[in-house]
Amino acid sequence: MKGTFTSRERSILLELAKNARLSDRDLAAKLKTSQPTVTRLRSRLMNEKYIDRFIILPNLTKLGLRFWAVTTIKPSSPGAVKKILQWAHESPQVLLAGEGEGMRMHSILLESIHADFSQYQEFIRDFKEKFAGQVSDLNPFFLDSQNMTKFYHWHSILENRLLQLKLEDGEKKLSRGERFRQALEKIPNPLGGIQNPLKSKETREIKEPPAGNEEE
Repeated sequence: MKGTFTSRERSILLELAKNARLSDRDLAAKLKTSQPTVTRLRSRLMNEKYIDRFIILPNLTKLGLRFWAVTTIKPSSPGAVKKILQWAHESPQVLLAGEGEGMRMHSILLESIHADFSQYQEFIRDFKEKFAGQVSDLNPFFLDSQNMTKFYHWHSILENRLLQLKLEDGEKKLSRGERFRQALEKIPNPLGGIQNPLKSKETREIKEPPAGNEEE
């Protein structure tokens, strides 16, 4: 089932992305199908690891966690990268950590959540003490969770991706001749005014030049 889904599997994924608390009975009612069918398809999606786990999205402001920080880091050596990522994995304040490529050769990104700026300062102070001499640059970006206009809308990302997969799957099912014809239609006509016969099944009319008066 890698990369391909039935219409019911797509619907189950989308509904669960909007509300993971839906029971199989609720899903069956929404999708107008049987509960055993939903149970079987949900199990299949989980066994194939398309659903990793069911988690909540907490209200950070209600919990008093308003200070959101994104910090990019430039380690001084490859060895420091491993140590920092391991530390981030164990840190309770870090929501996301990973290695990549950024501006000014920054190769580590951390997302962390704190109650306020003073807690972030403490967090960074501990980090700098632990990795003294192993980090050559650090750049933070701050955000108040009250000012977030979009927060982990997985259902919109999932909906967009499933649509792409559906279109790709449809293209794969086209015959070889149809794919070839569609590819040719996309090639611009270098002759300008001459109609591309592949874009129309109508037979072009060949107009004879008007007959002139012949000299006697």
